[in-house]
Amino acid sequence: MRTALARALNARVRAYASNSLAHEIRGPPLDEKPLDNVIFWLHGLMGQGKNWRTFTSRLRQSLVDRDGRSWRIVLVDLRGHGASASVGAGTTSEELLVDAARDVEALVNKLGVVPKIVVGHSLGGKIALEYSKIATAVPTQIWSLDSSPGKVEVTDAHGAGRVLAAIRQLPSRIPSRRWLAEALPKEFSRGLVDWIGSNLKNVSGGEELEWVHNFETVEALYQSFRNTDSWPAFEDPRTDFYVVKAERSTAWSATDVARLRKTPRSKFMVLPRADHWLHTDNPDGLLELMSDSILADL
Repeated sequence: MRTALARALNARVRAYASNSLAHEIRGPPLDEKPLDNVIFWLHGLMGQGKNWRTFTSRLRQSLVDRDGRSWRIVLVDLRGHGASASVGAGTTSEELLVDAARDVEALVNKLGVVPKIVVGHSLGGKIALEYSKIATAVPTQIWSLDSSPGKVEVTDAHGAGRVLAAIRQLPSRIPSRRWLAEALPKEFSRGLVDWIGSNLKNVSGGEELEWVHNFETVEALYQSFRNTDSWPAFEDPRTDFYVVKAERSTAWSATDVARLRKTPRSKFMVLPRADHWLHTDNPDGLLELMSDSILADL
């Protein structure tokens, strides 16, 4: 366990130092053959790859147990996020989501692997769709978890705008977590405050904290996410698309849902008893849904 954790942390440090996307690997190292079954995993806005460690470990073990073959999952920190905070700094292109997809392609090339599957949640879901359009070797499956492909019509998808606006008012250095809780809007739930706090790291071992993300990049990505139309991805006949909507998610238009149900290349599914954070709201349901579909359709 300690060796595996050290390997993952070393991978993140090396990626950070080289200004490519930080990542960690769940499963055997990439220098062990075969490399047939590799999944790339892209987190959501203000997330990090490590947020998915528990769920992806369970998914990988389920696939190994049922399939008998070796599986690896590469957890990626997207540009501006976590250990990839410096990647893309200062870039505010209108096509920033496409740039983020190119980051993933660069990581694929650097690692020398061809992902069989790419999974993305929220922001990562749209980046996965954009990646399918520019990838040299297109994955067999693209999964988009609670991320509508079209332009975002709702005013504030999943409350991200409110959170970013609140963070914009805060200093770059936070005196303490208690100070943060008092400084954030009173209408923010305790769970939301705790989640915002999870995006901080201690400075020099003291009580003072700083953000793990580059919020200039994060905000630019959010605007690109809202304004990008990823529907053209579904026109590619080389891959299958799996779009999972959380049953209680509110960031979907009826038009997009109806269109997905009619799109030949898309398998549209609804995960019951789940809001936007599918892997924490209904992890067992998501695990069963993904394991069954991945193995049935490969």
